[in-house]
Amino acid sequence: MLNRILLLLIFMLFGMGLLPAQTDTSRTTIKPSLNIQRFTTPRKTINNFIYWQNHKRPDIAAEAMRSDTTLTLDERIKLAQMLKRSLDARGMFVKMSKYPDDPNYIDEITGMQEVVLFEQLPGITLKKYGRFWYFTPQALQAIPELYANTFSTVLEKLIQELPAWSQTGFLGFALWQLIGLFLVLLIGFLLRKLVEYFLDKSASRLEKHTKTTWDDLVIRSAAKPAGLFVLTAFFMTAYTNLQLGVTLNQYIRIVLIVMLYSSIIWMIYRMIDVLENYLTRITSTTESKLDDQLVPLIRKTLKVFVVIMGTIFILQNLEVDVASLLAGLGIGGLAVALAARDTLANFFGSVTIFIDKPFQVGDWVVTGGIEGTVEEVGFRSTRIRTFHNSLVSVPNAKIADSAVDNMGLREYRRLKALLGLTYSTTSEQMQAFVEGIRAIVQANPHTRKDYYEIHFNSFGDYSLNVLLYVFFKVPSWSDELRERHNLLLEILRLAEEIGVEFAFPTQTLHMDSMPEKTPREVGKKLSKDEMADMIAAFGPDGKLSQPGGPKITIEQRN
Repeated sequence: MLNRILLLLIFMLFGMGLLPAQTDTSRTTIKPSLNIQRFTTPRKTINNFIYWQNHKRPDIAAEAMRSDTTLTLDERIKLAQMLKRSLDARGMFVKMSKYPDDPNYIDEITGMQEVVLFEQLPGITLKKYGRFWYFTPQALQAIPELYANTFSTVLEKLIQELPAWSQTGFLGFALWQLIGLFLVLLIGFLLRKLVEYFLDKSASRLEKHTKTTWDDLVIRSAAKPAGLFVLTAFFMTAYTNLQLGVTLNQYIRIVLIVMLYSSIIWMIYRMIDVLENYLTRITSTTESKLDDQLVPLIRKTLKVFVVIMGTIFILQNLEVDVASLLAGLGIGGLAVALAARDTLANFFGSVTIFIDKPFQVGDWVVTGGIEGTVEEVGFRSTRIRTFHNSLVSVPNAKIADSAVDNMGLREYRRLKALLGLTYSTTSEQMQAFVEGIRAIVQANPHTRKDYYEIHFNSFGDYSLNVLLYVFFKVPSWSDELRERHNLLLEILRLAEEIGVEFAFPTQTLHMDSMPEKTPREVGKKLSKDEMADMIAAFGPDGKLSQPGGPKITIEQRN
């Protein structure tokens, strides 16, 4: 998507350039005087060089090349024209306001009386010779190489030999320029497709011949950014040969610079996903869940960092004063901070969560009336999957200020219940029932043995209440439910064997008019020795002990 947008921008800029080709390299050139004073400052020398070339007086413009006295006038004129054409083809405008108008100017960095024409071309410089500023001999020697890097010698000869009809104008362009533009675009897109195809095939071969997955994943992730990089690099080397106007070349150059560095940033951006995949495989082998929680945050942080630094890098290469821009942002920082105080609060809330570690990914938590399993902790919010399978995003600032009940960090899971027996239960049966439950707890391998409470606890309105207070050492809620089931099932079997009944809300009415009616007998009549044997039978290794629950299978129906 990124490369399509950038390419669309190129076409838009070409559309903007459907005007007659321009040759003026400067927006603010001022007609210099013909006297010798026109070389007394760097600005006057550069202005003289640009103005007289635009007005068909290359001999006057070439006077800026007088630092090398061994050159003839024709050689200086040729060098001046080569430099002018190279600047136009690269879309480099000469803005006079950039250059000092002080005859005694000294560069603050080098401490020399020297001026660089463009930062991108550090070899093209001017120096003061006596009273006047000229292009240095080193700059004159660098011009042919600059010209050779800008234009193809072969293409130049080919263009000169084109027939006259190819020079026919159409929409402000020569016909050969439109044909050349089509060929440049066609070759660029073909190169891009070839690079993507080659890398995809290389990844497929690695996938078949290597056991690791990261190598082919790296190549697949780099395929499209690499294709965009090759496409842009080809455009940058080819578009100057079309000899378009300087205005259009400037726009093309800006777009291509953005595309080139964007392809590199895009590649780094996609490599972050590869890194996340690698880290996820590592953290999946560890017991701690903190690293699982950190991986998504690291991925997001790196992506934001890459985008911000990439944007700054691109702006610097477009000669934007990033320092001034950041200073301007700093002035408005207070207003932004006030407007985004909730976002900042959530960010610092996420920092608090990572420092205090009240929970980890996968923990069962209860906070602010929301109960569920933590799925992800982000910069702004924490996502909790509820037991209704809905996903709730809770702002981190709210979590940081709220009580968090982390059910997932429990070492033991508690079961507290009152078991109500009927008032027909005898004291011996009650004692046997309580001791039998204690034996069941001891026999269950998932209960806490060093602390539990099982006692005849109170006389209720309609029942004799036995307190059941035990803990399970199990890893999950499903395991807890299963062991609850097994324990309660054992207690139910114990009640059946001892002969006690569980009470439910009832009222007993005794009628004096029917004294011959005796109360019904409940449960079994067991002696104390039989009750003691029953308790032992439900204890560890007892013949009636079934801590894992009774085994009822389909085969038992016969």
